[in-house]
Amino acid sequence: MPASYSASMDKFDIIVVGGGPAGTTAATCCAQLGMSVALFEHARFPRRKVCGDVINPNCWPVLERLGAAEKVRALPQQRVDGAVFTTSRNRSVTVPASPAMVAIRRSLFDDCLLEHARNCGVTVFESETVHGIACGNEVVTRTGRYLARRGLIGADGRHSGVARTSGLASISDRTSGPVAFQSHFRASKALDSNVQLHLFRGGYCGVVRLDAERANLCIITGRHNAQFHHDRQALFARTVERNPHFRALGITAEPLEPWHSAFPLRTPMNVPARNGVFLVGDALRVMEPFTGQGIFFALRTAELAVEALATSPCPEAAYAAAVARLYRKRARTNQWVRCLMYHERTADWLLAALKFGPALRWLAGNVLSAGEQVRAGCPTPRGP
Repeated sequence: MPASYSASMDKFDIIVVGGGPAGTTAATCCAQLGMSVALFEHARFPRRKVCGDVINPNCWPVLERLGAAEKVRALPQQRVDGAVFTTSRNRSVTVPASPAMVAIRRSLFDDCLLEHARNCGVTVFESETVHGIACGNEVVTRTGRYLARRGLIGADGRHSGVARTSGLASISDRTSGPVAFQSHFRASKALDSNVQLHLFRGGYCGVVRLDAERANLCIITGRHNAQFHHDRQALFARTVERNPHFRALGITAEPLEPWHSAFPLRTPMNVPARNGVFLVGDALRVMEPFTGQGIFFALRTAELAVEALATSPCPEAAYAAAVARLYRKRARTNQWVRCLMYHERTADWLLAALKFGPALRWLAGNVLSAGEQVRAGCPTPRGP
């Protein structure tokens, strides 16, 4: 036990920091295995989150295993029939999607999963920021100190405090690269049921209908355009309005809510686990948003962490090996699609090639789905 340990300290088998999809999935899985779980979230739900609002088809098997799929299906949502890729040079291609791909507001999705975790027995602390982690996986908050007896799971996002304070954060340049700006806009009649990815010089935007009145719009652009985030007209003129396909949608630069931003949009992988601390979701690695797979990786890394904790005599090593396999399958695809999304000359050539059946099937299988077959069922705990 740490030196600061006291008999009055609240103790849990597992403590999860972060209430997004990764954190709630990890907490729910642990609770379903009979562990006592505390989850700390600095915000109060529902809350906004920078996201494309698209649920990848491979998320559904994980949600089924959590017992949350029907609750998520009951949320207001929009069917997504496919993806449209366009360039400012008037190239375009439409890629069919699985019927299971839908658009759901992240505020609703995350709140649903948090409530499901609470119903499964997780002790949830909202509006409670973790200020530090002491030796022995002792968590310090504004109101108290809590001990994680079996493991601490960091699910606190791209700027993970758990990763930093536990020495798991990678050393990388986080001052360069693109920035994402996201908000909801009034959906025009020209916006169909496809998620649309419109390229322009130095970036791209993603737009998808959420319901009859509202659309989600994310603009991903270089930091040189970040200075215009307070001038919506200038930001549109320097980015999305350079693409004639986007202009044809008739979406005006008048968001229904304030702009939110996110940075960095991709990071190298942090150390997955060490000394009883595990990182999941964006706390482990931030995935480029164009793949639409961020939520899937959040859910799946959480499952893998709990599986390692419950079944392996060396859970840190088992989890590190599992996530290495998971991300390795995506590395080449991400590299190719990054060329497509940030280099318009390359994109023009690739979109022409994608008119052919084999290339189109490759894009549908590797970008619009995560491409990982995972077995169903919960792990059998190895005991305390």
